[in-house]
Amino acid sequence: MQISTNEFLLGSLNDMLNQQSNINQLNREIATGQTMLDASADPAGASAAIGDAAAIGRFNYDSGNATAATSSLQNGLSALQQVTTLLDQLNQTAVQAASAGTTASDRQSLTASAQAAQQQLMQLANTTGPNGGYLFGGTLTNGPPFSAQANGEVVFNGDAGTNQVEIAPSLTVPSTVSGDGIFTNIPAGDDGVAVTADAANTGAGYAVAEGVTNISQLTAARLGGTQYQIGFASAAGGNLSYTVTSGVGAPGSAGFSATSGVVASGAFSPDSDLTFGGVDIKINGMPAAGDSFDVATGATTSMFQVVQNLISALQTAPADAASNAQFQQQIENAIAGIGGAQTSALSAQATIGSVLSEIQAVQGQDTTQNTNAQAQLSDLQSANLPQVIANYSESVTALQAAQLAFAKVQGLSLFDFIQA
Repeated sequence: MQISTNEFLLGSLNDMLNQQSNINQLNREIATGQTMLDASADPAGASAAIGDAAAIGRFNYDSGNATAATSSLQNGLSALQQVTTLLDQLNQTAVQAASAGTTASDRQSLTASAQAAQQQLMQLANTTGPNGGYLFGGTLTNGPPFSAQANGEVVFNGDAGTNQVEIAPSLTVPSTVSGDGIFTNIPAGDDGVAVTADAANTGAGYAVAEGVTNISQLTAARLGGTQYQIGFASAAGGNLSYTVTSGVGAPGSAGFSATSGVVASGAFSPDSDLTFGGVDIKINGMPAAGDSFDVATGATTSMFQVVQNLISALQTAPADAASNAQFQQQIENAIAGIGGAQTSALSAQATIGSVLSEIQAVQGQDTTQNTNAQAQLSDLQSANLPQVIANYSESVTALQAAQLAFAKVQGLSLFDFIQA
């Protein structure tokens, strides 16, 4: 096989060009600190790097959502903790008002305190998050979820939904809370068992729901919309008797329809407990013949109404035994309502706390996975500088040697060998 001088020179030239290209590649790696300067250099590595980069972007996105949701929910949790404190203060106000010896001046001071609490409650219910959106409006965050009407009634302008954000693939958590079920539509009285006195009562008795004696009976009454009316009448010997009638609709109204008739009756003595329909109702004091009390089994109210009822009670001035009984009835109802409101606020705090714990746990997992993905991407892209510099030095030396040899061979001819 014969190799011409021209072929030898072309082969040497191509070899030097390849070495020069390799040196340029190594030089760029030293300058950038990365080995993967384009996808063509390592298609498989480039594909893996794209996957790692996408994962890092997703983790950063989810982490941002988790941080925002945490901040928003922590604001809501803080607001509800303040609501609980406020309700504790209102409970103390109601208990103080119910105590004997409370003067008109005392009630005036207690009224001012309750009115201030009412304003604070409205402010807390309209709490905003870090982004300026209202936290307790459900999915409607652009406007205040609660507003007062001309008649003093507070209405809910939000909805029952929540805004959801993704904190991990296929995992979302709420970033807002619906105030419906926290501030409004909460059980009235003692877990929905609410007692009211007829405005025409003339006796010195008032009623208090003491608890549940049969949950099955109470549940059936609630499902059926059953309510009760306790009526008192004169009995032989100057005594008093009671009769409990069940029905559907508001007792005493045209819509009240007796469905079971009389469910309990008997002789009455002061400070007695009456049990019927799965509930225990204590009658404090001595009612008069013709007095009545209504018992709702599934009543609902709002925190705002509870506070307003307390204020209304504090603004009355009992002048006799009958009006004092009405006052005590209102105060007892307010105390029961505040207890239900506290339960509602604490339950909401527990729910938000559970979501915050879930976010924290997921954030820990995301941080670990993000760190791993970043390490993998770094391994794919980052150059081993000591090794790259060594390769660069070897390649430069090899190129210089090839260039020197090429120069010598290029200067030779056949006549040089003939003359020798």
